Amino acid sequence: MIALFNTPHSQLVTFEKNAHGTDYIVGDIHGHYERLMSQLGELNFDFACDRLFCVGDLIDRGPDSAKVLAMLAEPWFFSLLGNHEYFMLSGLMHNNSKHKMLWLQNGGEWIASSDPSQWPMWFEALSNLPIAMQLEGQDGKQYGLLHADFPSDDWSHYPDFDQEELETCLWSRRNFSNRSSHSVSGIDYLVHGHNSTGNVVDGESEAVQMGNRLYIEPGAYKGARFVLLAV
Repeated sequence: MIALFNTPHSQLVTFEKNAHGTDYIVGDIHGHYERLMSQLGELNFDFACDRLFCVGDLIDRGPDSAKVLAMLAEPWFFSLLGNHEYFMLSGLMHNNSKHKMLWLQNGGEWIASSDPSQWPMWFEALSNLPIAMQLEGQDGKQYGLLHADFPSDDWSHYPDFDQEELETCLWSRRNFSNRSSHSVSGIDYLVHGHNSTGNVVDGESEAVQMGNRLYIEPGAYKGARFVLLAV
């Protein structure tokens, strides 16, 4: 498995309030580049001053994983490490045969038709993606972003997480599956993807709130519209 402890992945990356535009948080993109661009267009997203934060799972299942990975070079786009990026790094870069097989079985087959000369660039970009981010919204609230879960009741514990706890942030569905209503102290909101909520009302996808945790992956890889959470 990839060592996550004391690496760029384990660092908490923080962002101050956007003084010039609007920040949006999106769930798992899974290669659906054109659909994402269409929805950003509906919002009149300003690439010069707005910012988009993704909670991970940029790749696999959709038609344009390479185009989504190219967004990592854009100054307006920021992403967490998701479990699908983890599989790609472990299986393809670190030659973990088990993870490579699991990745290919779960949407990674697109890599066979990609240009191998791009792989080192993708590996470098993905190797620097963090597991956690914190950003200040226009409302002055603090938003913590993690792909799957947060295995603590206090946000301040994150810097002390060990390897197992960091992996829980990437993989766990426990709190979502249990419909836990607890809130995490030390942060106003936590935002997660990974767990497909199926929460679509009259054709529009909506976040699911449990305690102070917001789940914003409605099942976009199945055709649901993205949740684009303005903060």
